[in-house]
Amino acid sequence: MTGKWKSIKLLGAVSDSGETFFLPCEVNFNSDTTIRLLDALQTKFGEKICVVLDNASYFTANAVQEFVEDTPIELCYLPRGSPELNPTEECWRKLNQVLGNRLFDDLDELRDAALSALKNLEPPEVFTYLCP
Repeated sequence: MTGKWKSIKLLGAVSDSGETFFLPCEVNFNSDTTIRLLDALQTKFGEKICVVLDNASYFTANAVQEFVEDTPIELCYLPRGSPELNPTEECWRKLNQVLGNRLFDDLDELRDAALSALKNLEPPEVFTYLCP
């Protein structure tokens, strides 16, 4: 036994029209993961996007700033220590309600249940977070 916990890693997004997007990740979050997320968001929502992020180091990294320099992507950051302003946190809370207190036989079963639950979540209204 290695002592290392296996886990599921997901980055999530909620659009101003209520669409959700979740990106499964194989590795721990880093600037490359963020760049992959931004690229996927452009593919899904269009080239010109404004993305509101928290201040996690993988979102604020120099490589991310350099990536968006010559793109129509605008990055805006939430104030530090303010998860209550982040609508994606509400999605994680709802996911926890759906999956909490359930036993899964393996990580693949949990991953399938999580992705299925995320597809069925009612996303929060973004503007109630950003324009209270």
